[in-house]
Amino acid sequence: MPTSLCLSAFALDPMTLFISSPIARAIGVSLALLMTGAGAQTVAPTTGMAPSLERKRVDVDARIKVESRSVGSDGVTRTSVYEETLMRRGAKVWTQRVLPKSMGDHAHAGAGPSGHKHLNPFEGGRLIEPVTGQAQMTLVVPHDKVVVSIPQAEFANMGFDGSWERAYFMITERELRALPPSGRKSDAPTARWHERKGDVSESVLWDEALMLPRTIESSNREGSQWRRVTVTPAATLATQWPWLATQGFEQKIYADYLD
Repeated sequence: MPTSLCLSAFALDPMTLFISSPIARAIGVSLALLMTGAGAQTVAPTTGMAPSLERKRVDVDARIKVESRSVGSDGVTRTSVYEETLMRRGAKVWTQRVLPKSMGDHAHAGAGPSGHKHLNPFEGGRLIEPVTGQAQMTLVVPHDKVVVSIPQAEFANMGFDGSWERAYFMITERELRALPPSGRKSDAPTARWHERKGDVSESVLWDEALMLPRTIESSNREGSQWRRVTVTPAATLATQWPWLATQGFEQKIYADYLD
């Protein structure tokens, strides 16, 4: 069976995480899981790649909604819904979980028994960028006024699979090319559906102008697993970049949060 898609380089909570390509994580369905700016910069294309799949860096602000449903062997239906914001500038990718305002200070984890505060990957914004050919990850926590450098060995603990390409485009070139174009109607003039039906059916509405999916859908034949990711681009680009608003923040490393 073809490798299933992965929505985002950021893994989700265990209930909503399915098969993460290229690493198979769990049984069931996969769902792969974030406006054009002026002057898109072309990323070096793969030899022989069709022009329509050439990768370009396009500045984007968007809102991502992730919905999932699973029916367990116990007959219980479990649903999950959450949202994140996405910002791309140049080669930098910023994502941040949208937390309920009602949570207030409860959204910020306190210190553990050893006196160390445990690091919550969804408490702040996660910045991914390529440095010397490898992905670099930084967590910015405005509430605590800290910037935390995350080593590659700890990417998995932060829910990141290490793929800058997947973080930036939400789907790799290889994954997209594995889905044939379909005749399904698209409401977006610059977007086209790519789909594959089978035991696991996967659909991606890929927007060539924005260089990201508008929609990602996945389900299994039995209907016991289903997931949809909806990406809503902003009408205008923000002029303030959150990873630059860190003057006076304390610089920390991941090990500072270990017991």
